Amino acid sequence: MQWIEISIVCERVATDMVTTLFSDYADNGIIEEDIEGMANQQKLTIYIDPSLSVDDVITDIKNQFNQQEIHIYNVEINTIDESTWYNSWQQYIEPTEILPNIVIKPAWQDYDNVDHKEIIEIDSDLSFGTGSHETTKSCATLLQSYVERLDGDVKNTTCLDIGTGTGILLLIAAKLGISNLVGIDIDENAAKQAAINAEHNHVEAAIIHGDLDRDFQGMAQIILANLTVDPLKVLLPTIGKKLDHQGVLIISGIIDDRYDEIMPFIMDYWDIETELVNGSWHTFGLRKKDEKNLYR
Repeated sequence: MQWIEISIVCERVATDMVTTLFSDYADNGIIEEDIEGMANQQKLTIYIDPSLSVDDVITDIKNQFNQQEIHIYNVEINTIDESTWYNSWQQYIEPTEILPNIVIKPAWQDYDNVDHKEIIEIDSDLSFGTGSHETTKSCATLLQSYVERLDGDVKNTTCLDIGTGTGILLLIAAKLGISNLVGIDIDENAAKQAAINAEHNHVEAAIIHGDLDRDFQGMAQIILANLTVDPLKVLLPTIGKKLDHQGVLIISGIIDDRYDEIMPFIMDYWDIETELVNGSWHTFGLRKKDEKNLYR
């Protein structure tokens, strides 16, 4: 398989805006690089499926940049093969301390564990789900805070991760002491990768390739959904059916520009208990509204 590599150089202050605009096409992540000698500039690279029209993508991106008044210094387009693509982003993914004393280590990177931290090793052919994104860190932070409130009583706690990807949040939940773990993803390759990562980290987890409403029949006390606004709008009612009445839902993937768009879907059915903001990204800890029984 081949990929179309699109790189642009923009002003550093516009990085978050450009990342947002790129997100419609960046299924495999976005690489950010500094420009030597140009402290105010940043190079951003995405990889798109060659089945898409490059001309249409470039036209759309440029139109959006113009609307947002983002100045672009340079645009480069290249066609690369699978191995080149795979290696191009891997070099930028480094071990990350996702929580105090818990480190996410990409399988292809070395890590000198001199401080004897807990290690989670992740392998993936996607740059998402390696622990480096703000939303993953915020979800992990909220997850830890809710697990601590259980005060060690995790025996009857089920943690469900929706859109589990590499399974990274389930593996973090395991490190935090939860043993009843379920991950679900509509992408078959993602589900397979999550199962592989769980096995390699000696974690028992049920990984489901399928539909949340149809294929997960249980109830969970903690649900994680690190997605984006569009799937969250569709899934929030279904998630409510799968969450224990006293349970907590942690959602993320909500960027500044779409914050107002998602809020009605949250406020109508959920109470916001916690909100974390990391860069341009928002993460919520939600409880089902007590006065409404809208999910039966």
